[in-house]
Amino acid sequence: MHVMEEQPSPLHKLMQTEGFKPFSGPDAIRVYRKSIQRLNMENMDENDLLNAVSSLGVLLETEIALMYALQDQICTRCGKCCTVNKSMRVPKTELKQIAEHVKTSYKKIKKQTRARPRRDGTMRIKRSPCPFYDEECTVYPARPGECRGYPANMLLKSLGGKAEYPSDCEISDDLLVEIAIKRALEEKMHRENPELMIELAEKKKRDLGRLGGMNQSQRLAYLVNRYQKTLNQGS
Repeated sequence: MHVMEEQPSPLHKLMQTEGFKPFSGPDAIRVYRKSIQRLNMENMDENDLLNAVSSLGVLLETEIALMYALQDQICTRCGKCCTVNKSMRVPKTELKQIAEHVKTSYKKIKKQTRARPRRDGTMRIKRSPCPFYDEECTVYPARPGECRGYPANMLLKSLGGKAEYPSDCEISDDLLVEIAIKRALEEKMHRENPELMIELAEKKKRDLGRLGGMNQSQRLAYLVNRYQKTLNQGS
């Protein structure tokens, strides 16, 4: 039998990542409290959860994919991102898709939104609230990629110190709570069922090995799609 106590735990490995900075401050405290509400703490070590929240300073590729897949499932369509953000960058192809969705011309939608071309070929729409918002998103099925990536994109930037935490979004905390709980449970399993943890780690390694021929964006898209299918089956 392996003496797993001598092996670094999942959280220890994460927090030893080069350049790691712990997730802390009011946002971390809020995520921690929400995680407690979701867990049966009688069966959990409080330190595991504290460390799990702190470890959110670094996210794994699979966890990032889970966030992108999960945000589509739990989005409340509150409209705050549509009214708080003052501008967005939209590729011409996406603006054309929106025009098709609302059954109008690209030229007309460009004029209505006052979209201005950028040097990189995208269009900048500077209006608040979003011109497609009218008590709710009126183009939700055809909404731009920038909207589809919210709030996960901003969460990643904020954890990297490049943006403010998107606290206006109702699901930002929930996405991190999901990962924090997963990590705390894995830490518990590491102590109580180390053989199973080894088996799961090997399976994950084999699964990710099958993606070896893909670049980073292709890998992420594949994982997001796989999580979306799993979440849809469970809902």
